[in-house]
Amino acid sequence: MQRPPNRSAPPVLFAHGTSEWIRRVNEKHKQLASLNLSSEQKGRLEKWSEIEFIHSTLALEGFDLVRERIAEAIYSEAQVGADYSETATLLISLRKVTALAGAKGKRAELTTDLLRDIHSVPGAEFRKTPAASDFRKTPGSTAGAVKLPAPQHLPALLESACQWYTADSFVELNPIEQAALVLLRLIEIQPFEEKNERTALVAASLFTLRSDLPPLIIKAAMNAQFLLALDEAARMNTKPMVELLALVVAETLDESIKQVPGVG
Repeated sequence: MQRPPNRSAPPVLFAHGTSEWIRRVNEKHKQLASLNLSSEQKGRLEKWSEIEFIHSTLALEGFDLVRERIAEAIYSEAQVGADYSETATLLISLRKVTALAGAKGKRAELTTDLLRDIHSVPGAEFRKTPAASDFRKTPGSTAGAVKLPAPQHLPALLESACQWYTADSFVELNPIEQAALVLLRLIEIQPFEEKNERTALVAASLFTLRSDLPPLIIKAAMNAQFLLALDEAARMNTKPMVELLALVVAETLDESIKQVPGVG
């Protein structure tokens, strides 16, 4: 996968064309809100979005899982804490940021501790390997001439990024733009030994969820667009990633509306 180059701070280089996609997100969001869903309906939609997020995220990694198997893990609550499968661990991570967003809304913050927490794998203490929540200790892979930041610099880089995510200049951005910057930055520096894209998607989803938008569901069919957006970010052009995330959020909202009986 192509990686954006290392930089000391994420760029803010949005083009005006993204406004059309963001307007579409706002329209779909208002349409969904106008349905005045019951608590039960909202719960069903949340589980549906969990299934779609897990299915899409794992598909991007090459896992071939059917939605029915994912649904079994989600609806069988007793299995979530005991099953250390890819589905269960990703579900736990997603629910952590969903709960935080639900409790604190736009005051929910991404911290290095939260990042480590959502990356951790239950049961790691029983394995003879370093904890999954440990930051990368190896130089890491490179993409072309791109060199990842040295492991000793990761704590400071992540702390600086998390602090910037609370700055006024960042808070004033649209949630889609916020999510794009977080996603690109985490993929850029590869803070963990593995599964960085997965953790980046969960972490970036905090910034949509805290604005009552769905998580980032990038379907496998959009993988080429996703890679292209990453490649463009390496050229200091973040517009394609913002547009892609706006597209997937708008489509998820549209599909959510269609899930409501009597609508769509």
